[in-house]
Amino acid sequence: MINEYCWRGIGALLLAIMSGGLFALSANEDAIRNRVGFSGTLTSSDTYSLDVTYHYMLSDYIGVGGALGWWKNYYEDGRAHGNHWTVDDDDLRPSNVYLRPSMVLKTPGLTYKAARWALFAEPGVMLNIPYKRVWVALTPHWPHTDYAYVSTSRGQWFAAEVRAGVNVDIELCSISFGYILSNLDIYSQYRHLSYDGISFRDFYPVKPCMQGAFLSVAFNF
Repeated sequence: MINEYCWRGIGALLLAIMSGGLFALSANEDAIRNRVGFSGTLTSSDTYSLDVTYHYMLSDYIGVGGALGWWKNYYEDGRAHGNHWTVDDDDLRPSNVYLRPSMVLKTPGLTYKAARWALFAEPGVMLNIPYKRVWVALTPHWPHTDYAYVSTSRGQWFAAEVRAGVNVDIELCSISFGYILSNLDIYSQYRHLSYDGISFRDFYPVKPCMQGAFLSVAFNF
């Protein structure tokens, strides 16, 4: 049910912001074309992410491009284990590298002193590496420890994402901040792993809808 509501929310936001962005597409043919920046998020799934972004601005109000980044879970919320084995400490918290194609959409802004304020949205998709390998620590002869690894190519690697908030332009610098909504389940790949006949599925929670905050700084040229 939560996943269904998450998809509906993403769909509604996408429809609204894409409609506004397409309406403004031809507003200024002399717009600055390149937007390069850095972005970070903090989410309800106890993750943070950092990425490098680039968008080609078709006008002052709409751009296409994407980001290359990395996300990581910072709080242990499960640990698969069995008789004389456990997931290694270095692999307790999932992480992944991603490519995030997206659009930048802005409304016409209001100028106050040296800053121009506008509403901002960035719909896109997150494409994770569709492979996960986890080390397992084996301790049948404690304190001696051996290691084995388990891997999977299953699980969620594609996620829809929407960022919406406020954009502030100060000369050639843009600062954007606000709310992020995604259907990325960070434990999906872990739940498809198993070792010694024991599935990892029961050790990790299902988190089908992720919310949080984002902050990005970009330079326009």
